[in-house]
Parts: sequence; C-alpha cells; structure tokens
Amino acid sequence: MKVAIVTPRYPPRSSGGGEQSTKLLATQLTTQDRIDRVTVFSFDGTGSTMRDGVEIRRLGSVSSFITELQNLSVASKLRGRLASYDIIHTYNMELNPIVGYLSTREGTPSVASLNSYHFFHSSVTNTTAEGLERVYELVGMPTTGRILRYLMKLNDAFIALSRASREVYHQHGFDGIEIDYVPNMIDPSFELPTRDLTDGFQLLYVGSLSENKGVRYLIEAMSRLPKRYELRIVGDGERKEDLQALTRNLGAADRTTFRGRVPHDQIGQEYASADIFVHPGIWQEPFGRTILEAMLAELPVVCTDIGGPPEIVPTEELICKPADPAAISTAIQRVEELPDDVGERNRRYAVENYSPSVVVPQIVDIYERLVSQ
Repeated sequence: MKVAIVTPRYPPRSSGGGEQSTKLLATQLTTQDRIDRVTVFSFDGTGSTMRDGVEIRRLGSVSSFITELQNLSVASKLRGRLASYDIIHTYNMELNPIVGYLSTREGTPSVASLNSYHFFHSSVTNTTAEGLERVYELVGMPTTGRILRYLMKLNDAFIALSRASREVYHQHGFDGIEIDYVPNMIDPSFELPTRDLTDGFQLLYVGSLSENKGVRYLIEAMSRLPKRYELRIVGDGERKEDLQALTRNLGAADRTTFRGRVPHDQIGQEYASADIFVHPGIWQEPFGRTILEAMLAELPVVCTDIGGPPEIVPTEELICKPADPAAISTAIQRVEELPDDVGERNRRYAVENYSPSVVVPQIVDIYERLVSQ
C-alpha cells in the first residue's frame, strides 16, 4: 500500500508532541511489509526530502490562524496529488476537513487521527476562550465551524488515542460514527542517560503551563508534602508567572524549580534525575505521551483520573482525583509504600503495550479494511 500522511507541520520544522507522533507514525510505517511507500505532505515551508525512508513534501507555508482559510489554502495545494495513493492519513486535526472532502472527491479512502478537540467548544478542554478565540466560538463555530465538522465526517475512518477521547467525540456530534481506538506508541529511539541518585524525593512534571494542565494543584500539593519532596517543572506557558507566584505564596519556592522549555533530545536527562513523575491534568486529555516517557524511564507515575492518561498508568493506587491537592499529595506519598520494582514494572508494561510492533499493525489493519471496501 502507498500511504499519504497529511499534517500541518512536520519535524524538524516543528517539534511539539503532535509533530513527534506524526514522525513516529511515518517512520514506523516504513518498517511494515504491507506498506510500500510513505509520503508526508506538510505546510510549513517548501522543498522535498527523503528521511528515514519517508518522502517529505513541504507544499508551502499556510497560516493556521483561521482554520477555515487554512483548509481552503491547502485544498488548492493538495488537489490532484492524492489520487495515486491507496490511503490518506490526516494527523494533527486542523486539516481533517479538507482531507475528508478531497478523499471523497478523488476516491481515495482516508483515516483521521483525533489527537485533540480542535473543532469543539473550549469548555471540552476545560479552558475559557478569550479575545478572537471567544469571537470565533460565538460567531464562527455555529456557522463555518459547522461546515468544517461536516467535511471532517467525510473521512472514512477515525482513530482515537484513548477510550475516554472516543467517548468525548461520541458525546459531541460523532454519535453513531464508528471510531477505532489505537493509542500512541513509544519512541524506540528514546534514550535515557544513567539515572542520578537523589537524597530526597524529586518530583517531575513535563508539559505546558496552561490552566487545564492542573500544575497549580500539584504546587498546592507541595505545600502539604514533607520537606524532603522537591518539584521540578519542565515546560513553559501563559501561567508560568502565576505559578511562580503561587510557589512563593505557599512557601514552596525553595523546593520548586522551573526549568522552562527543554529540547526534546535533552528531555531524557530530566527523567533520569527524577524519582516520581506527576501528571496533574484537569481535562479530557486524549493521551499523555510524557507518561509513556516517564514509564520508559522506570519512574512511578502519579496521575489524575480524567481523560486518557489514567488508561496508560497500570498502578491504580497512584491514580487520584483531579483538581484535588490533598488527593495528589496522598498519592505521591503512597509511592513509598509500593514495591521497589514499580518503576521497572512500568517500563515492561509500556514496552509490552505501546511498542511500535504492537501499535502500528493495528493502524495498518484499518488501512487494509478501508482499501478492501
């Protein structure tokens, strides 16, 4: 089969979690006997290259400021380029509508990965739209946004990254539409430096500092923990200054370090120097790639019970109520009661359930199902 992957951005031009997942999908598809060719079409520059067996074709830069205009612009750039492929896989949401339209028009079946809630109201992500985003929710979402959601449903198959995310889609207009569940996969190139032994308990958070990530509740939990616990926060975002002020107000500033954004190829060192990973989200997050990385690093993982992340964590004792500092601090201290091999078991679980050899064949099965129809 010849596979075309359509995505707004592709590494190394962009290196967020969604882009890394797209790259991992493309490169791992090339290892499958049932796949003959993989081409990525992205819209973050110009030029064509071959990398890791994947043909990357950048068809010009397209602004993502207004999704409707983004899709219209991409339509003219993609038209006529997809008919020679057996399957189209659209990843990172924004272009799902135009791929649904072109797939129907050109007769090539398409798969849309649902790795965010881009076309839903901000309340789904437990955030509040402001400024122009608020205007769009009031004016655009009920009008042109409805057209985008209609076109998006023209795709032939959908993949949710978690059962929780699939349920969110079923509750917001995709009821009656079959959605396959296939999780993200671990990155086989993820390397962990030699672990640093610490005297106390080094807690680690990796992710953006936005309201729905729940970092404020983790910081509030710090004020309840004994002094031997320290927290390192890796990431950046609009709530950084507020969170720094919160650590000072709670008397936790001397035990909390804000590392800022760390390049993806250096993130392994952050895991290697931690004792416990904490994911304190308060929204229906589709997945949690940092949780997989922490498990590969043999860390115990404390996680709030909302969205896709708790589906990844095998240690039920460390799954706690969201937006509850007391529950988070209790779960963190519960790690001391667990067997010493909890981190090793996490790694084995991640490898057995999320390796490319487990995940990618499930995606190729979906491709074959569509092609055979």
